[in-house]
Amino acid sequence: MSANVTILSADSAVETIIEVLDEDGVAIVRDFMDPSLLQRFNQEIQPAVDAFRHYHFGNEAIDGFLGSRTVRLHGLAAHAPSFVDIMLDPRLLAITDHHLLPCCSSYLLSAGELIEIRGGETAQRFHVDDGSWPVWARKGADLLQMNYMIAASDFTAGNGATLVVPGSHRWPHDREPESHEIAQAIMPAGSVAIIRGDTQHAGGTNTDGSARRALSVSYCLGWLRAVENSYLNLDVDLLRSLPERAQQLLGYDIYDGSQDKVRSGFLGYYRMGSPKSLLDS
Repeated sequence: MSANVTILSADSAVETIIEVLDEDGVAIVRDFMDPSLLQRFNQEIQPAVDAFRHYHFGNEAIDGFLGSRTVRLHGLAAHAPSFVDIMLDPRLLAITDHHLLPCCSSYLLSAGELIEIRGGETAQRFHVDDGSWPVWARKGADLLQMNYMIAASDFTAGNGATLVVPGSHRWPHDREPESHEIAQAIMPAGSVAIIRGDTQHAGGTNTDGSARRALSVSYCLGWLRAVENSYLNLDVDLLRSLPERAQQLLGYDIYDGSQDKVRSGFLGYYRMGSPKSLLDS
Protein backbone atom coordinates (compact mmCIF):
# COMPACT_ATOMS: atom_id res chain seq x y z
CA MET A 1 0.00 0.00 0.00
CA SER A 2 1.44 3.34 -1.02
CA ALA A 3 -1.60 5.61 -1.45
CA ASN A 4 -2.49 8.15 1.22
CA VAL A 5 -5.69 9.58 2.69
CA THR A 6 -5.82 13.32 3.26
CA ILE A 7 -5.95 14.06 7.00
CA LEU A 8 -7.73 17.20 8.17
CA SER A 9 -7.88 18.86 11.57
CA ALA A 10 -11.00 19.01 13.73
CA ASP A 11 -11.47 22.71 13.01
CA SER A 12 -11.58 22.22 9.23
CA ALA A 13 -14.51 23.96 7.59
CA VAL A 14 -17.23 21.79 6.06
CA GLU A 15 -16.38 23.35 2.68
CA THR A 16 -12.78 22.18 3.00
CA ILE A 17 -13.88 18.63 3.82
CA ILE A 18 -16.21 18.63 0.82
CA GLU A 19 -13.38 19.76 -1.49
CA VAL A 20 -11.24 16.81 -0.40
CA LEU A 21 -14.16 14.40 -0.78
CA ASP A 22 -14.90 15.66 -4.28
CA GLU A 23 -11.26 15.15 -5.24
CA ASP A 24 -10.40 11.90 -3.41
CA GLY A 25 -13.71 10.31 -2.45
CA VAL A 26 -12.43 9.93 1.13
CA ALA A 27 -11.06 12.13 3.92
CA ILE A 28 -10.01 11.66 7.54
CA VAL A 29 -10.88 14.31 10.13
CA ARG A 30 -8.95 13.90 13.38
CA ASP A 31 -10.48 14.58 16.81
CA PHE A 32 -13.91 14.77 15.22
CA MET A 33 -15.93 13.42 18.13
CA ASP A 34 -15.99 14.90 21.60
CA PRO A 35 -14.07 12.49 23.90
CA SER A 36 -16.78 12.50 26.56
CA LEU A 37 -19.45 11.61 23.97
CA LEU A 38 -17.29 8.80 22.61
CA GLN A 39 -16.69 7.47 26.11
CA ARG A 40 -20.42 7.57 26.84
CA PHE A 41 -21.24 5.74 23.63
CA ASN A 42 -18.68 3.01 24.33
CA GLN A 43 -20.00 2.52 27.87
CA GLU A 44 -23.64 2.42 26.77
CA ILE A 45 -23.07 -0.01 23.90
CA GLN A 46 -20.84 -2.45 25.83
CA PRO A 47 -23.62 -4.68 27.24
CA ALA A 48 -24.97 -5.23 23.71
CA VAL A 49 -21.44 -6.03 22.49
CA ASP A 50 -21.03 -8.55 25.30
CA ALA A 51 -24.37 -10.19 24.42
CA PHE A 52 -23.64 -10.37 20.67
CA ARG A 53 -24.05 -13.71 18.91
CA HIS A 54 -23.31 -14.25 15.24
CA TYR A 55 -26.23 -14.81 12.88
CA HIS A 56 -25.30 -17.25 10.14
CA PHE A 57 -27.09 -16.68 6.84
CA GLY A 58 -25.87 -19.94 5.33
CA ASN A 59 -24.60 -17.94 2.36
CA GLU A 60 -20.83 -17.97 1.99
CA ALA A 61 -20.74 -14.59 0.26
CA ILE A 62 -22.61 -12.66 2.96
CA ASP A 63 -21.21 -14.61 5.94
CA GLY A 64 -17.68 -14.05 4.65
CA PHE A 65 -18.33 -10.36 4.03
CA LEU A 66 -19.71 -9.78 7.53
CA GLY A 67 -16.86 -11.71 9.12
CA SER A 68 -16.62 -14.58 11.56
CA ARG A 69 -14.61 -12.61 14.14
CA THR A 70 -16.43 -9.29 13.85
CA VAL A 71 -19.16 -7.95 16.14
CA ARG A 72 -21.88 -6.07 14.21
CA LEU A 73 -24.81 -4.32 15.85
CA HIS A 74 -27.75 -2.30 14.50
CA GLY A 75 -30.56 -0.60 16.42
CA LEU A 76 -27.96 1.49 18.22
CA ALA A 77 -30.40 4.07 19.56
CA ALA A 78 -32.04 1.31 21.61
CA HIS A 79 -28.71 0.34 23.19
CA ALA A 80 -26.87 3.67 23.35
CA PRO A 81 -28.94 6.87 23.66
CA SER A 82 -25.81 8.87 22.81
CA PHE A 83 -26.00 7.49 19.27
CA VAL A 84 -28.84 9.91 18.52
CA ASP A 85 -26.56 12.88 19.25
CA ILE A 86 -23.96 11.40 16.91
CA MET A 87 -26.51 10.75 14.16
CA LEU A 88 -27.67 14.37 14.36
CA ASP A 89 -24.18 15.91 14.35
CA PRO A 90 -24.59 19.11 12.29
CA ARG A 91 -21.29 18.58 10.45
CA LEU A 92 -22.33 15.11 9.30
CA LEU A 93 -25.67 16.44 8.14
CA ALA A 94 -24.14 19.45 6.36
CA ILE A 95 -21.76 17.23 4.38
CA THR A 96 -24.61 14.83 3.61
CA ASP A 97 -26.87 17.70 2.54
CA HIS A 98 -24.25 18.77 -0.01
CA HIS A 99 -23.80 15.32 -1.51
CA LEU A 100 -27.30 13.80 -1.37
CA LEU A 101 -29.89 16.57 -1.54
CA PRO A 102 -29.17 17.26 -5.24
CA CYS A 103 -30.54 13.75 -5.83
CA CYS A 104 -33.53 13.68 -3.46
CA SER A 105 -35.83 15.86 -1.40
CA SER A 106 -34.77 14.18 1.86
CA TYR A 107 -32.51 11.37 3.00
CA LEU A 108 -32.62 8.58 5.57
CA LEU A 109 -30.30 6.92 8.03
CA SER A 110 -29.25 3.93 5.95
CA ALA A 111 -27.56 2.25 8.90
CA GLY A 112 -26.04 2.96 12.27
CA GLU A 113 -23.70 0.05 12.81
CA LEU A 114 -21.14 -0.85 15.43
CA ILE A 115 -18.36 -2.86 13.76
CA GLU A 116 -15.78 -4.38 16.11
CA ILE A 117 -13.06 -6.34 14.30
CA ARG A 118 -11.34 -8.83 16.58
CA GLY A 119 -8.14 -10.84 16.42
CA GLY A 120 -7.77 -13.20 13.45
CA GLU A 121 -10.37 -11.50 11.26
CA THR A 122 -9.41 -11.38 7.60
CA ALA A 123 -9.88 -8.45 5.24
CA GLN A 124 -13.16 -7.91 3.42
CA ARG A 125 -13.40 -7.80 -0.34
CA PHE A 126 -13.26 -4.29 -1.74
CA HIS A 127 -16.69 -2.82 -2.32
CA VAL A 128 -18.64 0.42 -2.57
CA ASP A 129 -21.57 1.07 -0.25
CA ASP A 130 -23.66 2.29 -3.18
CA GLY A 131 -23.45 -1.32 -4.40
CA SER A 132 -26.12 -2.27 -1.86
CA TRP A 133 -28.67 -1.20 -4.48
CA PRO A 134 -28.79 -2.65 -8.02
CA VAL A 135 -29.25 0.80 -9.55
CA TRP A 136 -25.63 1.72 -8.70
CA ALA A 137 -24.05 -0.16 -11.60
CA ARG A 138 -26.38 1.43 -14.15
CA LYS A 139 -24.97 4.16 -16.31
CA GLY A 140 -25.60 7.65 -15.02
CA ALA A 141 -26.62 6.72 -11.46
CA ASP A 142 -26.09 9.52 -8.95
CA LEU A 143 -24.43 9.16 -5.56
CA LEU A 144 -26.68 7.06 -3.34
CA GLN A 145 -25.07 7.15 0.08
CA MET A 146 -22.53 8.82 2.39
CA ASN A 147 -20.71 6.87 5.10
CA TYR A 148 -18.95 8.16 8.21
CA MET A 149 -16.62 5.60 9.81
CA ILE A 150 -15.99 6.94 13.31
CA ALA A 151 -13.08 5.43 15.22
CA ALA A 152 -14.50 4.35 18.58
CA SER A 153 -11.03 2.95 19.34
CA ASP A 154 -7.66 3.53 17.69
CA PHE A 155 -7.43 2.31 14.08
CA THR A 156 -3.99 0.78 13.53
CA ALA A 157 -2.21 -1.16 10.80
CA GLY A 158 -2.38 -4.28 12.94
CA ASN A 159 -5.97 -4.24 14.19
CA GLY A 160 -7.86 -3.97 10.92
CA ALA A 161 -8.00 -0.25 10.11
CA THR A 162 -10.27 0.29 7.10
CA LEU A 163 -8.66 0.00 3.67
CA VAL A 164 -9.66 2.72 1.20
CA VAL A 165 -8.92 3.53 -2.44
CA PRO A 166 -8.65 7.31 -2.95
CA GLY A 167 -9.96 8.44 -6.31
CA SER A 168 -11.92 5.25 -6.98
CA HIS A 169 -15.19 7.22 -6.98
CA ARG A 170 -14.27 8.24 -10.52
CA TRP A 171 -13.55 4.69 -11.74
CA PRO A 172 -15.73 2.35 -13.83
CA HIS A 173 -17.76 0.20 -11.44
CA ASP A 174 -15.95 -3.01 -12.38
CA ARG A 175 -12.36 -1.82 -11.92
CA GLU A 176 -10.44 -3.41 -9.04
CA PRO A 177 -7.63 -1.60 -7.18
CA GLU A 178 -3.96 -2.46 -7.51
CA SER A 179 -1.87 -2.64 -4.36
CA HIS A 180 -0.23 0.76 -4.85
CA GLU A 181 -3.67 2.42 -5.07
CA ILE A 182 -4.78 1.23 -1.61
CA ALA A 183 -4.43 3.28 1.58
CA GLN A 184 -5.23 2.44 5.19
CA ALA A 185 -7.29 4.73 7.40
CA ILE A 186 -4.95 4.73 10.39
CA MET A 187 -6.34 7.21 12.92
CA PRO A 188 -6.77 7.69 16.67
CA ALA A 189 -10.04 7.19 18.50
CA GLY A 190 -12.44 10.07 17.95
CA SER A 191 -11.43 10.57 14.33
CA VAL A 192 -13.71 9.91 11.37
CA ALA A 193 -13.05 8.54 7.90
CA ILE A 194 -15.66 10.02 5.57
CA ILE A 195 -16.23 7.73 2.59
CA ARG A 196 -18.44 8.56 -0.37
CA GLY A 197 -20.85 5.79 -1.30
CA ASP A 198 -19.04 5.27 -4.61
CA THR A 199 -15.52 4.97 -3.12
CA GLN A 200 -13.99 1.52 -2.75
CA HIS A 201 -13.05 0.36 0.74
CA ALA A 202 -12.86 -2.75 2.93
CA GLY A 203 -12.38 -3.80 6.52
CA GLY A 204 -8.75 -4.67 7.19
CA THR A 205 -7.06 -7.79 8.58
CA ASN A 206 -6.64 -7.96 12.35
CA THR A 207 -3.20 -9.43 13.03
CA ASP A 208 -2.39 -8.12 16.51
CA GLY A 209 -5.47 -9.32 18.40
CA SER A 210 -6.61 -5.98 19.78
CA ALA A 211 -10.23 -5.07 19.05
CA ARG A 212 -10.85 -2.34 16.48
CA ARG A 213 -14.19 -0.70 17.21
CA ALA A 214 -15.88 1.50 14.62
CA LEU A 215 -19.18 3.33 14.55
CA SER A 216 -20.42 3.46 10.98
CA VAL A 217 -23.12 6.08 10.35
CA SER A 218 -24.49 6.14 6.81
CA TYR A 219 -27.26 8.11 5.11
CA CYS A 220 -28.95 7.22 1.82
CA LEU A 221 -31.32 8.91 -0.63
CA GLY A 222 -34.83 9.07 0.79
CA TRP A 223 -36.38 7.02 -2.01
CA LEU A 224 -34.15 4.00 -1.37
CA ARG A 225 -34.75 1.15 1.04
CA ALA A 226 -32.35 1.65 3.95
CA VAL A 227 -29.78 -1.07 4.70
CA GLU A 228 -30.90 -1.25 8.34
CA ASN A 229 -34.52 -2.03 9.18
CA SER A 230 -35.01 0.63 11.83
CA TYR A 231 -38.77 0.04 11.86
CA LEU A 232 -38.17 -3.31 13.57
CA ASN A 233 -34.96 -2.47 15.44
CA LEU A 234 -36.50 0.41 17.42
CA ASP A 235 -39.83 0.36 19.24
CA VAL A 236 -42.39 3.14 18.92
CA ASP A 237 -42.14 4.28 22.54
CA LEU A 238 -38.43 4.97 22.08
CA LEU A 239 -39.05 6.75 18.79
CA ARG A 240 -41.62 9.06 20.43
CA SER A 241 -38.90 10.30 22.78
CA LEU A 242 -36.48 11.26 19.99
CA PRO A 243 -36.09 14.68 18.35
CA GLU A 244 -38.23 15.18 15.25
CA ARG A 245 -35.16 15.28 12.98
CA ALA A 246 -34.08 11.87 14.30
CA GLN A 247 -37.57 10.49 13.66
CA GLN A 248 -37.41 11.76 10.07
CA LEU A 249 -33.99 10.19 9.47
CA LEU A 250 -35.31 6.89 10.81
CA GLY A 251 -38.10 6.87 8.22
CA TYR A 252 -41.06 8.27 10.14
CA ASP A 253 -42.07 10.80 7.54
CA ILE A 254 -43.40 10.82 3.99
CA TYR A 255 -40.88 11.10 1.18
CA ASP A 256 -42.15 14.07 -0.82
CA GLY A 257 -41.09 13.34 -4.37
CA SER A 258 -42.79 16.47 -5.65
CA GLN A 259 -39.82 18.37 -4.21
CA ASP A 260 -37.03 16.34 -5.84
CA LYS A 261 -35.41 17.17 -9.14
CA VAL A 262 -37.52 14.78 -11.22
CA ARG A 263 -40.86 15.59 -9.52
CA SER A 264 -41.63 12.00 -8.53
CA GLY A 265 -44.27 10.62 -6.17
CA PHE A 266 -44.82 10.12 -2.45
CA LEU A 267 -43.34 7.15 -0.58
CA GLY A 268 -43.77 5.67 2.88
CA TYR A 269 -47.48 6.10 3.55
CA TYR A 270 -48.91 4.87 6.85
CA ARG A 271 -52.68 4.28 6.55
CA MET A 272 -52.70 6.73 3.64
CA GLY A 273 -51.09 9.39 5.81
CA SER A 274 -47.69 10.17 7.23
CA PRO A 275 -46.02 7.71 9.61
CA LYS A 276 -45.41 10.71 11.87
CA SER A 277 -49.01 10.23 13.02
CA LEU A 278 -48.02 6.90 14.60
CA LEU A 279 -45.66 8.77 16.92
CA ASP A 280 -48.31 11.35 17.87
CA SER A 281 -50.83 8.78 19.08
